[in-house]
Amino acid sequence: MKRFGLVAFLALLYLPSLGNSSSVTHPDESYYLGISAEMDANGAWLTPTIDGEAKWFKPPLLYWAERVGYAAFGRGFFGGRLPAAASAIALALLTGALAQRMYGGRAGTLAALLVSSTFGWLKFGRTAMMDAPMALAFTAAAYGAWRASEEDRPAQLLWAGVGAGAAFMLKGPVGAVIVLLVVGGFLALRRPALLASRFSLGAFILGAAIGLPWYAASFAVHGRRFYDFFFVEQNLDRFRHPWTLQGEATLLVGLLVFLLPWTLLVLAAIPGPRRWREPEVLLPLVWVGAVLLVFTIPSLKWPHYGLGCTPAAVLLACRASPPRWARVGTSILLLALAACGIATLRWPLPAVTTGSLVASAMALATAAWLVLRERLVGCVAMTGVAVALVLAIAIPAVNLPIIPAPALARLAGRELFVHGFVPGIFTLDARRPVRRVEGAAVERALDRGGVVIFAASGLRNVPTALRERLVPLARWQHIPGYLPAEDVVRSWMARDTSPLLEPMLAMQLVAPTGSR
Repeated sequence: MKRFGLVAFLALLYLPSLGNSSSVTHPDESYYLGISAEMDANGAWLTPTIDGEAKWFKPPLLYWAERVGYAAFGRGFFGGRLPAAASAIALALLTGALAQRMYGGRAGTLAALLVSSTFGWLKFGRTAMMDAPMALAFTAAAYGAWRASEEDRPAQLLWAGVGAGAAFMLKGPVGAVIVLLVVGGFLALRRPALLASRFSLGAFILGAAIGLPWYAASFAVHGRRFYDFFFVEQNLDRFRHPWTLQGEATLLVGLLVFLLPWTLLVLAAIPGPRRWREPEVLLPLVWVGAVLLVFTIPSLKWPHYGLGCTPAAVLLACRASPPRWARVGTSILLLALAACGIATLRWPLPAVTTGSLVASAMALATAAWLVLRERLVGCVAMTGVAVALVLAIAIPAVNLPIIPAPALARLAGRELFVHGFVPGIFTLDARRPVRRVEGAAVERALDRGGVVIFAASGLRNVPTALRERLVPLARWQHIPGYLPAEDVVRSWMARDTSPLLEPMLAMQLVAPTGSR
């Protein structure tokens, strides 16, 4: 019954509004959804494409999983995002299983709840990106390494092979290197004899069998094009930018932010150096160190690169009860989040949004009280309820889909293009191909009767002569992916939501005289 309740809780966090284009997204998600939708439409498995052009941004394992989602639920957001959400749920369950073996029964439930309710996974576990599947691959490898070393079950090392092969097919060589460092580093310090065993060889062969066939086939079919795009442009070029402390801070601060609201609990759980060789401390530390080291070396890095070590950080937080200062700090943070939820009521909001925000603030206040009482499981559960209310009800109620139904009806039967956007999320929302056009291609698309979707600000990039010939076929507004803080403050002070909304226009050419 406890396991069923945990799975239900995780489903509540990750599945509601998953198929809604107005829920949480990320700019890169549009690439991944667009690629998988195009591969699905063309029946392609080998080569990822956008608008018919090969784009090897990442290996195709995530695209393949999204195609399975499309087959089961249709070519839409739910099917495309389901593999990431399912990976986030599996990640929480596997982290809990590992914590239970490392620290005991109570730690298992707590670890699953903590990792699933971090800000990082509540955002990236609901978007069609490779972060959740890759973190799951790392966790599977760490799970196998622990059981092989500390439970004397060397055959469990095969999990490391599965994790390495999956990471190789999700992120490329970097993913496999991280698995090698996590597993190899831990075993080198704990059970070095295992590294020379037949089970380590078996794990290596298994990982190669999972990962290498696609690379070999891509080389055979595309040759130098594949090498230049994937290995040079998408991997080696990340070392060709200047390495900066600002970039490093982006990675490290991003990890702390993505651990919220449990960051203080994690920081308080880091033990002194004298305990680092204890196996239940060593594995999480090697794991965190491997991820941060690998992503520190390239000059180009993004905040979410550190997400792969959040399960390890959470494992540390489950070893023992947190000190009072960490519980008080976490309580204050949860109360601050509750206050922010109440503060949003200054805006004119739909009744359903108002009700969900009030209920969310009450749940956060309850969580703040529970953490002071050292009832961490209850605290995390109430925090999850609060977040679910916001993600499933509050945000979709105030943010229109990327193409609202009335606008989509007016665009029926017309060839659709976008300007200034990656077309993936438009393709999924329209449930038909939407292509990107820039420069002279805009006029060509319009001349043949197509409709081009612009943000209102993007019309400034269209030549004046062409802009004067355009008329809107449909208009709507949408909250953009990133909002400047000053716009949010100005909107809140004025109780006016218009600064938060991005006008969208579906434009066509002026109909010739007499054709209306």
